[in-house]
Amino acid sequence: MAARSVYNDTKIRVKATKLSPRSRYTVEVTDLTSGRSTTFSQNSRKGTFTKTIQFKSAGVVRTVVRDSKGGIAKESYSVSTAEIDCCIAKLVHDAINCTCKCNKCVEDLKRAHTIHLLLQSARHEAHVGLAETANAKVLKAKELCTEVCACGC
Repeated sequence: MAARSVYNDTKIRVKATKLSPRSRYTVEVTDLTSGRSTTFSQNSRKGTFTKTIQFKSAGVVRTVVRDSKGGIAKESYSVSTAEIDCCIAKLVHDAINCTCKCNKCVEDLKRAHTIHLLLQSARHEAHVGLAETANAKVLKAKELCTEVCACGC
C-alpha cells in the first residue's frame, strides 16, 4: 500500500493492492504531527483501489486500511514535506543571494542541509514504520526552519 501527499500537501492519494476483490474497506488517515484525521470507505475492484482525498497534512501521516470486520488489512506511514521544502528553498535562496561581508552566509546553507537530512531520515523511518522517531525529526526540522538572516538582518 502507498499513501502520499499531493498538490502541495493538501490532498492524500491512497493506493492499496493485494486486497480481497469486491470488498468494502474503511481507510483511516491521521496526521501524527498535527493530530488531524479523516476516515472514508472504499470498495476494492479486482483487489485494488486508488483514491485521492482532500486532507491538509503537515508531517508524518499514518494510513490504515481496515477490512469489514475492523481488522487491519494494510498500514503505512509517509511524510508530507511541502511546508519544510519551502523553508529549505528560502534558506538556500538567502544563502546564494547573501551580501554579508562575513562567513555567516554559510550558516543558512548549513541549516538548509541539516533540515534536508532530517527530512530524508524521517522519510526512511516512516517507510520502515518508525512513526514516532520520524515525527520527532519532522518537528525538529520545523523548529530549525526560521526566516532569520544569518547576518542578523
